[in-house]
Amino acid sequence: MEKRIHREQLMEKAAQATGLNDFGDTPFMEALDVLVDALNREAKLDDARRPEAERALIGPLVKRLQLAADRKKHPEIAREVIKAPIVIVGLPRTGSTNLHGLMAQCEGIRAPRLWEMTVPSPPPTAATYETDPRIELVHKGIVATTSAELMARHPVGASRPEQCNMLNDHAFMNWSLLASFEIPSYRDWLLTADHTPSYQAHKQTLQHLQWRHPGQWVLKYPKHMLTLDALLAAYPDAKLIWTHRDPGKVIPSVISLIETFRKPTPGYDPIQLGRAWAPFEELGLHRGLAVRDYRADPRQVWDIHYNDVMKDPVGTIDAAFQHFGLSLSEASRANIRRFVTDNPQTKHGVHTYTAQQFGLDEHRIRESYRGYIDRFNVR
Repeated sequence: MEKRIHREQLMEKAAQATGLNDFGDTPFMEALDVLVDALNREAKLDDARRPEAERALIGPLVKRLQLAADRKKHPEIAREVIKAPIVIVGLPRTGSTNLHGLMAQCEGIRAPRLWEMTVPSPPPTAATYETDPRIELVHKGIVATTSAELMARHPVGASRPEQCNMLNDHAFMNWSLLASFEIPSYRDWLLTADHTPSYQAHKQTLQHLQWRHPGQWVLKYPKHMLTLDALLAAYPDAKLIWTHRDPGKVIPSVISLIETFRKPTPGYDPIQLGRAWAPFEELGLHRGLAVRDYRADPRQVWDIHYNDVMKDPVGTIDAAFQHFGLSLSEASRANIRRFVTDNPQTKHGVHTYTAQQFGLDEHRIRESYRGYIDRFNVR
């Protein structure tokens, strides 16, 4: 008999693990049902990967239960105001992870750390933020599950800032799952769905993390470009930093990163992955630019180039801060320089890739992005 994932069983396991049964007020059932159906029909889950998929769903369900319980216990969380968050967007592999880490070194900045998004309950406190026992708990999980190959391509750490899809993964409208599993029907549903509930969950989690540890939020997630209208509806005063880098390098790099997650899929084909993923990234860019042009106030967007960050990180960040009416203190400048010294680009190894290994050609990629390259003078 074919083994299948069942939504009811997942929810029951999460309830048993927590002793809770209120999954909160943000919608998620439709999204979870679409996701479960896609995993069962399309993901080619074998006995090794099925438990991985189940854990990827039970974890966010546990998070939902705990966040809802904390919100009932502390109703003042709902009164937290998320003011003008800075959100780093743009194509993936444009240096946004490095920029996020650099900006997190600045005084007064709150960049969500991996540990607090993984285990957000109870709400973190400023007094114990650097010594919270959850840091070690998440660190052990990273050591046990993260390969050297992945660390070279996308460094992760319990106390490092991480992209903010983990703030709303419990809404189950999660683009990152497309990296791990081949689930095209779920992707197509995400491309046509209303993402308002997802950003409602995103905002509620920020309120949760901010309640006892306030600051100016700096967030990062390239896939916000696919739903930039929903993000701006949730945060009308958001300040957008748009990162840019040569698409001829970016597209093979992101596909190479996706490959680290997809390789265990039975019948994995790098050429098929490359030809499917490249247009997906191009669609995301065009969606984001369309929203930027018709909805965003030009004053709330600042463009940053990968080469400029690598050449002069302090000056590049200072210019962005000035544009948004913020100031970069001397302590922040020193912290940025220290982070650069402590985190060289090859700290975890060298990420090597070519467009050809994914059935692509750098020149053709650049030609398909010609309008973007010319508009933003991408070198």
